[in-house]
Amino acid sequence: MIDVGILGLDTSHAEKFAAAIDDRPDATVAGVWDGGKVREESYVSAFREEYGAVRYDRPDAMVEEVDAAMVLTADWDRHRPIAEGFLEAGVPTCIDKPIAGHLGDVEVLQATADRSGTPICGGSAVPHHPSIDDMRDDDGGHDLFAAGYNGPFYYGVHLTDTARRVCDADWTAIEPTTHGSATAISFADGSTATLRFDGPTNPSAFGFLDVGETIRTARINGDETELERMYDPFIDTFLATARGERDDADWLFDAATLLLGVQAALENGVVVEPGSPELAAVDRDGAAFVEGYEPLY
Repeated sequence: MIDVGILGLDTSHAEKFAAAIDDRPDATVAGVWDGGKVREESYVSAFREEYGAVRYDRPDAMVEEVDAAMVLTADWDRHRPIAEGFLEAGVPTCIDKPIAGHLGDVEVLQATADRSGTPICGGSAVPHHPSIDDMRDDDGGHDLFAAGYNGPFYYGVHLTDTARRVCDADWTAIEPTTHGSATAISFADGSTATLRFDGPTNPSAFGFLDVGETIRTARINGDETELERMYDPFIDTFLATARGERDDADWLFDAATLLLGVQAALENGVVVEPGSPELAAVDRDGAAFVEGYEPLY
């Protein structure tokens, strides 16, 4: 039995992921911690009681008590300090999207995971949707076109993570386009992705067109059926990581820097490469985001 620790109940993901874990015969929600920034005390208590989990006052108190951890705080600036302790202790860890708001946190997390050899996963659940997973069947280059909504960072991560997952190669350059809030991304294997972040919000959806060995399309909206189609394989990936059967470190950290690179390209109107000073200068404030954050339920 895999004892899972949930850290951060801010978003709807905690409840969705916990329910999926509870449905698995080999896993249980054993521990919970919440920072009290978004949820009322009654919500945290009800969550703990529903899953029969032990509640911890500090994230580090959970490190020695669980087999795997999910870091789910809406404040992405808390991801690195929370996850670092679990990674150092060899506890397989999932970090929710977006991984970090500046390059320094990404680099520390990557160095910690590399040094400890601890498997890691996370990011957006959208790349785990079956229609996106089908796009990854092609061998060789991809030309991906995608559109999303609600801005290029907190929701834009769904596009950047998906582009990195489908193209399956490190990104090499990001160029802002003249058409709205959009970027053209180049990858090491010759694949490209054109991502537009200011798509319509009513109805809200993520749309993808992939031109590889075949032409494939996907439209993913936010209804419950579509969410479950993403969340179930996302949790399967997490539990495989917990069992030591996979490690998503390479793509996860490259995707995290890609998201930051998109911000740099759009802000500065320049082509951004992995070593560009504009990339290192990006700083998205997670605490400020949480001040105005309203959970879905």
